Amino acid sequence: MAHGDTKDSDGAAARLKELAAFYREHPVTGPEGHSYISCEPRATAVTPGLPFNANRAEYITASVREIAEHTLAANPQAGPLPASAVEVYDWMREHLEHAPETEQFRAEVIEYRQWLEHCLETGDHETVRKQVRKQACPKCGCWGLMWMAVRRRAVCTNSECTDQDGFSTALSLSRLAHAHVTTRKNLRRASAT
Repeated sequence: MAHGDTKDSDGAAARLKELAAFYREHPVTGPEGHSYISCEPRATAVTPGLPFNANRAEYITASVREIAEHTLAANPQAGPLPASAVEVYDWMREHLEHAPETEQFRAEVIEYRQWLEHCLETGDHETVRKQVRKQACPKCGCWGLMWMAVRRRAVCTNSECTDQDGFSTALSLSRLAHAHVTTRKNLRRASAT
C-alpha cells in the first residue's frame, strides 16, 4: 500500500468505493435537513432526479483518468482499464511493476495524494489531519505541520519556516504526498542496508 500507515481496508481504492457509494445513496432532504416524509401535499417531479451526485461522478472519473494517463504513458501495453473504478489502483501497480523507478515513485505520489483527496471528499478531515501531523515539514524538517481545512493546505508552525513574503510555509496535498513518499523511500533504502 502506497501510504503505508493505514490499514488495507482504508486505501485509496476503498475511499474511492466509499465515495461512489455515498453519492449514489444520498437521501433527499428538506430545507431543515428533515426527510420529505410527511402528510402534506407536494408537487411531483416530472422527471426523476439523478441517482447520484454528478459532480462527484466527474471527480471519480478525473481520478481514474489521472491514474490511467500516468500508467499508459509509462507502459503503453498496459491493456484496458478494469471495469470497476476501485480496481484501477491495483491495475496501475501491476502494470508499473517493471517500469522505471521514477514512474513507480510518481505512481505512489499520485495514489497517496488521491487517498487524501478522497478522504476530504467524504468529509473525513480527521484522517487527513492525523496524516499531516505524522509528517515532518519538507522545508525545515520540524514536526510542526498542522492541517488547515479551510485552505486545504498543511501549514508549518515553525516561526522560522516562512516563504519569501514572511508567511508560514503552506504545503499543498501534492507537495505533502511527494514528501511522504520520499520519506518512505528513504526509510526503505536505509533499512535495506
